[in-house]
Amino acid sequence: MSKYKHILSPVKVGNMVLKSRLVSANSLPHFLQGPETYPTEQIMHHLTSIAKNGAAIVTFADWTNMAQRESFNEDGRRFPMYDLSDPSVENYICQLAETVHYYDSRLSLAIMPFAAPDPIYDVCETEAVVFNLNNKNFRDGQDDYDVGMMLRGGKAAKQLNHEQIAEIVEYYAQRARYYQTMGFDMVTIHCAYRATLFARFISAKTNKRTDEYGGCIENRARMILELCARIKELCGKDFPIELQITGSETDGTTIEETIEFAKIAEGLVDIFQFRAQTPNLNHPVGYNSTDDDYATLADCAAVKASGTKILCEPIGGYQDPDDMERILASGQADLIGAARAFIVDPDFYKKLIEDRGEDVLPCVRCNKCHVPSLDGKWISICTVNPAMGIAHKIEKYLEPVSGVKKVAVAGGGPAGMRAALMCAERGHNVTLFEKSDALGGQLRIMDHASFKWPLVKYREFLKAQLKKAGVDIRLNCEVTAETLDGQGYDAVILALGATPKKPNIPGVEKAWDILSVFGNEAKLGKNVVVIGGSESGVEAAMYLCENGHNATVLTRQSSLAPEATPIHYREIMQEAYCALNGFDAVLEATTTEIGDGYVKYIDCDGNEQTIACDSVVALGGMEAHQDEAIALHGFAARTFMIGDCRQVGCIRDCNRTALAASGQI
Repeated sequence: MSKYKHILSPVKVGNMVLKSRLVSANSLPHFLQGPETYPTEQIMHHLTSIAKNGAAIVTFADWTNMAQRESFNEDGRRFPMYDLSDPSVENYICQLAETVHYYDSRLSLAIMPFAAPDPIYDVCETEAVVFNLNNKNFRDGQDDYDVGMMLRGGKAAKQLNHEQIAEIVEYYAQRARYYQTMGFDMVTIHCAYRATLFARFISAKTNKRTDEYGGCIENRARMILELCARIKELCGKDFPIELQITGSETDGTTIEETIEFAKIAEGLVDIFQFRAQTPNLNHPVGYNSTDDDYATLADCAAVKASGTKILCEPIGGYQDPDDMERILASGQADLIGAARAFIVDPDFYKKLIEDRGEDVLPCVRCNKCHVPSLDGKWISICTVNPAMGIAHKIEKYLEPVSGVKKVAVAGGGPAGMRAALMCAERGHNVTLFEKSDALGGQLRIMDHASFKWPLVKYREFLKAQLKKAGVDIRLNCEVTAETLDGQGYDAVILALGATPKKPNIPGVEKAWDILSVFGNEAKLGKNVVVIGGSESGVEAAMYLCENGHNATVLTRQSSLAPEATPIHYREIMQEAYCALNGFDAVLEATTTEIGDGYVKYIDCDGNEQTIACDSVVALGGMEAHQDEAIALHGFAARTFMIGDCRQVGCIRDCNRTALAASGQI
């Protein structure tokens, strides 16, 4: 009997059989293709790989608003868009459906009627909304329509009238029918976070109407249920409908109302996908979640326990196979929704089938797969899956293994560990040298900060996998020329890392460097100044505040951690440091002097200021160990420099260079 029998067991949605209990939500990385107005090989490969990787449902969004190319938003300007005015584009969409079906998965159309020309993610009662439908705005002169909200400044917004509601319902029902003709099996409608028009109707927090579309939950749900009824009429009763909903809200829709909603929706809605009440909570990272904390599970379990016939599916941070199995076995859910899980490990399903859940690569919850940057580079990435973004052609890059090679890896940080593991997985004999008494490199300090637990989990995973793969690990062994000379190595991989630099500030010798702070917080005084507002500097200050210090960040930037992942992650980080006692920051500040008990800086107005403090932490970047690595060349036929010793970067760079090196051996 399979260890993951519940995850792997089929389930019926009406008369449709799903091959497993895994659902892949709408999660297309934004920069997989260029200006093509049809699903390219990159898109098809990505979605088909998700089907191959176990998802019984693969969700595909109706990205067909070509006007988005003119958006002021850099993300939107580059997002894949499909020109359905060209009939031949339908050919590729049909091919996409065929490839997903090849792996016995179902393809769902994601309908996301955002209540604005550009999506609003942080919705509140005072925001103005323009509803945009197929490049047509519902307007009356200059007045904006909504479900009965208030415009900024307190001006009442006009309500959509019954004719407009009927037109919206018909439009999206026809979209569902259109995609059904191209092979789509079902539809997923976004009704969560109060972010879409339907979500704003359902939420008691935003729907203030007094007619039959407002008031009780039956009325607030009327529009979405009218849409569901029309879709069933056009597409047939065996065309499943999944709703993405928020089960309960603070000062809004209650779980009791959602249970009532489930009762009246039976027969029209087939699956409830439970999302948290905000996008940030539903995309958990280290700052707002713990390893076994699932924000959506309680609502899902409550509705499931009500006896509803609608299948219940939580989503948001689900990746651990043992947790998934436990949740399904306990009857708290019928399905498990995920996105990052299918991106992180391309062998996720294979490992479940083989009862190897412990071998599933853990997500570090960086959210870089969503959008890594809004000012370039314009590439889709995953921190721990280095093939992400080039997966459709990675086989062309990997050299075939011509025989077992003897490989030395110098450095037991994230780059060295991953390179050693990849070489071992390719069948080589690998020796990993680490000059300290433990593996991990810079990941070793992650133990000390509570919010870095995803990276601790990743580090421990690598250590366990290295042992399982039979890599010869030699601690307290610094690699020198004598270590390598005459040992018969076919390849040497140098992952020597980098060390912190201090900025060029008078008195900087009095300051702590970034890596020395973690684990030594008791040696620092009560009041600390952190010079440098990068993500690392902010996290150092957060760590100190967690341990009872007052920390003030001085930065020349106009914002804190500007390089942090821009979608969800940066906002969540801000929420976390704003909630800490003792955390403060001074922006657009140029530090001029570090003295005994003080730091001087020039503020944004050009005035000199002084902060009294007990300790100072100064960040000046990292210095790559390039010269040390260069000195170790020449002891094997192939020598590679990877990770920070090649060029200071991030964990993603460590993993990509590790893949590139191991793939050539």
